[in-house]
Amino acid sequence: MAPKKFIAATILLALCAGVGVWVVQDGGAVGFLTEAKKLIGWGRTAEAAGGASLDKKGPGVRSVRVVKPEPASETSTLTLSARTAPAEQAYILSRVSGVVAERRVDIGDRVEAGDVLLRIEAPEVDQELMRARAAVRQIEARLTLATLEFGRAEVLVPKGHVSVQIRDERFAAKLTAEADLAAARAEVKRLEEIQSFQTVRAPFAGTIIARQVERGNKVTANQTQSEGYLLRIGRLEELRLEIDVPQSSSLKVGAGTGARVAFAELPGETFNASVGRSSGLIDSSSGTMRVEFLMPNPERRIPAGLIGQVKIDVSDAKGSVLVPTNTIVTRAGRQAVIVVDNQGVVRVKPIVVDRDLGERVVVTSGLTTGDRVVISPNALLREGDKVDVQATKDQGVS
Repeated sequence: MAPKKFIAATILLALCAGVGVWVVQDGGAVGFLTEAKKLIGWGRTAEAAGGASLDKKGPGVRSVRVVKPEPASETSTLTLSARTAPAEQAYILSRVSGVVAERRVDIGDRVEAGDVLLRIEAPEVDQELMRARAAVRQIEARLTLATLEFGRAEVLVPKGHVSVQIRDERFAAKLTAEADLAAARAEVKRLEEIQSFQTVRAPFAGTIIARQVERGNKVTANQTQSEGYLLRIGRLEELRLEIDVPQSSSLKVGAGTGARVAFAELPGETFNASVGRSSGLIDSSSGTMRVEFLMPNPERRIPAGLIGQVKIDVSDAKGSVLVPTNTIVTRAGRQAVIVVDNQGVVRVKPIVVDRDLGERVVVTSGLTTGDRVVISPNALLREGDKVDVQATKDQGVS
């Protein structure tokens, strides 16, 4: 074996040095060369290369797996989370500063529109009103005198007993008294309005859902809604469902669209709701549009603030198909798929994706059920490339 290894080593060195090696076919050197190849691993490399070449379908031809789109249903169900809220609610604040003398309602009480909720004592307002009324009487007396003096001047001016200037001054005094009287009466009206605010009434029929005041508490006018409200009233016979609808479905959820609402706390029960209003604005940060559904709640079984699942039936465009998510690519800034025609040639088809369902997407334009769509396409595939389509067990969308 030593001479064989020596010859193999010599051949290897000669090849590395760029020296040609001539092997005589009828000599024993052929066997030594074969042995040398085996020793240095060339034989296995050549065999592997030969085996790989047998597996190729042709130069530059890639094998791909395809799937055929499935027809999408004309209607689909959009499931979103929502929180209930009163159909109407108000924060009751004080418009006068004083002390709560009486509180007639508490949490959970039902009230009708105009019912008295609170009574506030404000002695300062009462005193100001009395003073304003007295000022009105004073100005009325002054106006009466100014009117009489102006009347006498009007009679005496033609006789020369009073000058025209005096008559004009008395006329101006009369006008001033009239203006002062109007201002004094307006002040009385303002204070009467403030005094009426000492009795707090319900703006509409509803339920007291929050209380932040007790008898004897001092209240201040013009407090902020979040901090200084006294009571909170809500109409619970009807509830709002505030939902953020994705942009892809925002145009399909309009006035009259129905929904089914379910709550985990009420298993097996489903409640009906319909669109009441929508904001008409798609938020740039979330890509959603706020929509409010209205749900009847005649027995007030469902409390406001409860989270539930809302299922909305939306209509899909006719001719929509379903394809796996891993078939979508982006070409020239647009969403597209790679399809293979009957001649095995690659074609790039731009598409319009309506909704992402997780593992599948709904495509409304660009595909038909007869297309063969490439699954997980290679990024190097280009329009016009020749490919070999591998047989798959299921040609549909799994």
